[in-house]
Amino acid sequence: MDKTQLRKELKSLRNRLSKAEVAAKSSKVCARIIAGNAYADAKTVLAYLAFGNEVNIDAVINDALQKGKTVCVPLVTGAHTMQAVQLKALADVQIGAYGIRTAAKNAPVIAPQQIDLVLVPGVGFDLSGGRIGMGAGYYDRFLSACTNAVKTGITYGILLRDEIICDEHDVKMDYVITESQAAKCR
Repeated sequence: MDKTQLRKELKSLRNRLSKAEVAAKSSKVCARIIAGNAYADAKTVLAYLAFGNEVNIDAVINDALQKGKTVCVPLVTGAHTMQAVQLKALADVQIGAYGIRTAAKNAPVIAPQQIDLVLVPGVGFDLSGGRIGMGAGYYDRFLSACTNAVKTGITYGILLRDEIICDEHDVKMDYVITESQAAKCR
């Protein structure tokens, strides 16, 4: 099965989750993230603002802010580029293109090398660290510059696959966290 077909199948599976299932599974994923050493040790965390039926990690963002960690989120800056910008509170979030939550455009930029932990959304993952995203390559381009960060894929157990075929530009995850496990990759 090629990437386009797999992406379509996985998105369909994710979209079939009910709001109650998304909330329950997201809560379990957040607890696993917060319990992990990579999170405990991180001073700067790049999180994402969930869209649709993605795993919602707002509880992790709030926890990190309460603990005094620097929290940043992606801000799209071009056709296939993004940067990390600081988020001081979830109340600062705005609604951007396609109804996607985003940080304010004037938020301070955080250099990729300053990030200790990246929580990476994806359409699907494997336990070797392979990831399939939405297809535009935003994260792969950005993650290659996050030289000091632990890269952690965030997903639901139903979206794990035995193998995700990766291209040479695809950045592998160090960990994958689902509602039922936190697995070290590679």
